[in-house]
Amino acid sequence: MLYADLTTLLTIALLLYVAFLRNAGRNRWISRLLALLLLSPGLRYVSALFMFPIRLQLSEWAGYLMQLAGLNVRTEGNILIKDNVEMAVDPACMGLQLTGVSLIVAFFALIWQEQETRKAVSLQWVVVYGITAFGLTIFCNLLRIIVLVLFEAMPGTWLHEGIGLLCVALYAWLPCWGLARWLVYETGQPEKSIHLTPAGVIKSVSWGVGLLVAGFGLMTFTALPAEPVTDLCQSKKYTALIGNKYGDLTCQTLTNGFVKLSKPGLLLYVKPQLDWFSADHSPMVCWQGSGYDLRRVREAMVDGHPAYAGELHKKGQVLYTAWWFSNGITTTISQLTMRSRMLRSETGFVLINVTTDMLN
Repeated sequence: MLYADLTTLLTIALLLYVAFLRNAGRNRWISRLLALLLLSPGLRYVSALFMFPIRLQLSEWAGYLMQLAGLNVRTEGNILIKDNVEMAVDPACMGLQLTGVSLIVAFFALIWQEQETRKAVSLQWVVVYGITAFGLTIFCNLLRIIVLVLFEAMPGTWLHEGIGLLCVALYAWLPCWGLARWLVYETGQPEKSIHLTPAGVIKSVSWGVGLLVAGFGLMTFTALPAEPVTDLCQSKKYTALIGNKYGDLTCQTLTNGFVKLSKPGLLLYVKPQLDWFSADHSPMVCWQGSGYDLRRVREAMVDGHPAYAGELHKKGQVLYTAWWFSNGITTTISQLTMRSRMLRSETGFVLINVTTDMLN
């Protein structure tokens, strides 16, 4: 959460900097940055949903590239193993967390170049520039993973942090500065200087007020109560979701609507997905919140369907866990598949998380 908060603070700082510019770009950038600030909770939501598959994909690409170079490297989910030394691409990875900060740095570079040249870049080019900055951040993280594995720079060391900052600076921030300069000189249009007046400040935030109203409207919509969930224990409907392969289980309905099914050596959670836009209570967050370290996360096949699988480590204890989405008809690990089907009125989706002390 440190870097998410830092992103918000940097956006506010950049907004204050823009508010005191004495050219027409002030009005334009205030509305854009207010939009970015209002969208930041949504961006963090999207990040929480999709950063995990991005980590798996980056790990796979990094391992593949190093194998092409002839290195003795193999990939196991989010783990890269070189000469029996393991490196994990974790959710706390600074390179991935700095994505929001990198976007703020990129926008500052563009605003600075506009201020220096008294030119303005059109909105469509700003969007292209932002997408490019995001792409450069993902690319620099791929390079960062490769370099960390090559030097066996373990998390928590000065070498690990130094390599991360160097990669972000060289392959994201520096190219963004050069691209901003090129955009302003090649596509920028001259703009006139203006005087800073109270009326100008009020006018410059008018779009922001409109966006704020829209943002509160969206928050109100997403806060509407969902349809009540059927008690899966009472109705025995969980058998249609998990089948009878786990044998007789003790069923307990928890206060948050989740269902806990258990027997010695096996723990199973069924978590209803109430609507298409809500978070899914990922096991990655829940288990880590319980003090477990989630390792070796990968895509796997469980009983003939796709699932995410991993190991839970805590004080010498090792558990094996797997999870997927299902409504008894469709079984998937894809957020997009599950949510798009809910938008098409396919109901009854739950997140199923099975944990055992034996590796089957």
